[in-house]
Parts: sequence; structure tokens; C-alpha cells
Amino acid sequence: MLGPLAVVVIVLTSLDHFTTWLCLTQPVEGWSVTEANPLSDFLFSEFGLLQGLALDSAVTLALLLMLLRTNLLSRRAKTASLALLMATTGYAVVNNLQAVRALGLWPGGIS
Repeated sequence: MLGPLAVVVIVLTSLDHFTTWLCLTQPVEGWSVTEANPLSDFLFSEFGLLQGLALDSAVTLALLLMLLRTNLLSRRAKTASLALLMATTGYAVVNNLQAVRALGLWPGGIS
């Protein structure tokens, strides 16, 4: 059960990073798009967008591996942690997709 939940977290994280990159690299006249997550904003300002996203991906994968392999947490705690990650990252993806659509940024011009 934990493996499939971790895969969902990875997929959601990938979608979050792609839509974040799309929103922050495609300026649209009349719009000011900024990163809402203060930690991500710090990473982007310190390391650049692509490097910040890569660092976030690496940390996310490392934390997922630690979470899956540790014996310090019960299965219930691990499941709850993955559910929290899915919920927060899923929220970010939905928000980003709404921004992508509003800005007309969908790849291929689909809005």
C-alpha cells in the first residue's frame, strides 16, 4: 500500500514542478505570477528555478525513501504522512493548473 501512495506523491510532485516551471517561465502581459510557497520561493531565488526544482525533487525523493524504509514510524504514521503529502501537493497542482488555464499557457495552445 505504501509503494503506490509514494508513486502518487512522485507523480503529483512532477506535475507540480512542471506547472510551476510553466507559470514562472512564460510571462503573460498584464499578469504577475509569483511562487506562493515561501520555501520554494527561497530555493528559486537562491539557486534559480530549474536548480531549485531539481533540489526540491531530490529532497522529496530522499524523504520518500527514508519514510518508506524507516522502522521508527508505524505503518499508520507512514500512510498519514503520504496522505498529507498527496493532499498538499495535489492542492498545489490544482492551483497551478487553474493558473495555467487562466494564463493560456497550456502546451500546444490548448486552453
